[in-house]
Amino acid sequence: MSITHTSNPEKLQKHSEFQYHIRMYRDEDRQQVHELYENALFWESHSPLRPFLKAVAKESPISRALYLTSAVGVLLWPSYPRLGPTIFLTAAAIGLLQAGLIFQFILKATRKNLHGDLADIRKHYELVPSAEASSYDHGNLISSGPKAFWVVVATQKVTGRTELVGCGGMDIVQDEGKVDAEFQRMAVSGRHLRQGVAAMVVQAAAAHARSHKLSSVQLMTSMVQKPAIQLYKKHGWVEERRQDINIFGMIAQSVHMRLHLTENVLLS
Repeated sequence: MSITHTSNPEKLQKHSEFQYHIRMYRDEDRQQVHELYENALFWESHSPLRPFLKAVAKESPISRALYLTSAVGVLLWPSYPRLGPTIFLTAAAIGLLQAGLIFQFILKATRKNLHGDLADIRKHYELVPSAEASSYDHGNLISSGPKAFWVVVATQKVTGRTELVGCGGMDIVQDEGKVDAEFQRMAVSGRHLRQGVAAMVVQAAAAHARSHKLSSVQLMTSMVQKPAIQLYKKHGWVEERRQDINIFGMIAQSVHMRLHLTENVLLS
């Protein structure tokens, strides 16, 4: 059974060449979800990789030391034509190595999720075949409990061509004996930003949580994902805390947020 509400505000779609709708994940979506998730978190222009690299280049003590070393190499170059270039090129090589390590670090974290809960979305998020499935909805799945996973599909208004452009999931996690609901794996295609896609997923997750009488939902993002943080706050999420993480000599922060709901009988 497909979720039929469309992105809000509606005027976003009125001026778009696409029509967007959100529904529950299906088995045939797996490859597209994997590609969307990796691209959105790693390869595309709005991925967290670029702002993180900029932050490291600007704030990391290692980067600052490399800038100073490079400057020394440039200053020594005219008087010491061997030593100067050696110092400069060594600093540049270390800088490239640092960027490469960061690149691998984020890629490894992204692919860890692809081999984790995203490896078998249907099983992990406890989706089951819909009893109302018709020939049109062949392969349609529904959630069997608080867990769920949604995808947003864009349909080209003229050609009817469709593509998967957004996703996100609701998981149930345990931490130190405490059971909590967690919103995760949010991803939006770079070709469909500012079309209400992320808002559709966030709203669907909130509605799903309320329907299952969850008291609240948590999520974790990073300090470099400022547009995401603003979006969550706009939809009622509040920032609970920030946790320092030392990465390549720079203190990065993970941002922990929570959406408090009116019903509070299942999880607390």
